[in-house]
Amino acid sequence: MLTRKKRLLATSGLMLIFSTPASAESLEVECVTSRPCQTESTQQPLWEIGLAGAIIYGPDYPAAGQSHTNQIVLPYLIYRGDVIRAGEDGLIKAQAFEDERWELDLSLDGSFNADSDDNDAREGMQDLDYLFGIGPELKYKIYRADDEQSKLDLKLQARAVFSTDFSNLNQRGYAFEPQLRYEYDNLFGREIRFVGTVGPVWGTEKLTDYFYQVDDKYVRPGREAYDANGGYMGTDVGFGLVFTLMEKRARLFLGGRVSFHQGAENEDSPLFIDETTYAVGMGFAYRLFASDKKASGG
Repeated sequence: MLTRKKRLLATSGLMLIFSTPASAESLEVECVTSRPCQTESTQQPLWEIGLAGAIIYGPDYPAAGQSHTNQIVLPYLIYRGDVIRAGEDGLIKAQAFEDERWELDLSLDGSFNADSDDNDAREGMQDLDYLFGIGPELKYKIYRADDEQSKLDLKLQARAVFSTDFSNLNQRGYAFEPQLRYEYDNLFGREIRFVGTVGPVWGTEKLTDYFYQVDDKYVRPGREAYDANGGYMGTDVGFGLVFTLMEKRARLFLGGRVSFHQGAENEDSPLFIDETTYAVGMGFAYRLFASDKKASGG
């Protein structure tokens, strides 16, 4: 049974994991099930079902002063249709258009909750519920190597963010996340992919309220009232290595992320503790069943 702790992104039975609710790709564990993170992706089946899991250590929320370890194992489903995709770069993707330079998608992501009883700064406050975000993602393909071994993309991501405890649903504002993403395939001449990302995160006031606001009823010695403002939340630098194993039936991920919150809009909040936070994780995916039919391009 899942406990009310932080930071894993379980994607409706597929396995996409991240450490910051406002940043779906900051730790790159999504590479475990994501086609863009797989080597020799042209031979991928149209659909596959398997098991995926991860263990991750990271902060309870952006600029939190405490971190925790969590782990999970779940079944996953990937569908690689021409227009609708499930289990790749998010829960669901609906591709609007794609050409040599631009690609527009609609994507859905989500994250686990955080238990305030396990965090000294938030003790006695409401827990952070499960979050999910939905919105457009516009990708500009900056560079593609002639041999397709490396590429560089600029991703402009906007999300409407919602929280839920499965009895209520609340809209929590919006996040905007431009990101540079570099991928290099066949590292060291083997089926290993390196992924590096860097990007700032901005949130509207409703979203930053969720992390940093302190209402009068939660005031206590050392935690004064605070009215959060929308704005810059920090910059994430992430990296990951994805290993393809067992004749492409299994994938192993190792990765990490450093988040720099210096100059963030809400650094005066009593819930804003550390200007620099770190996360590390590892994950796996093992394919149990797959279609004989290949995805387009295969």
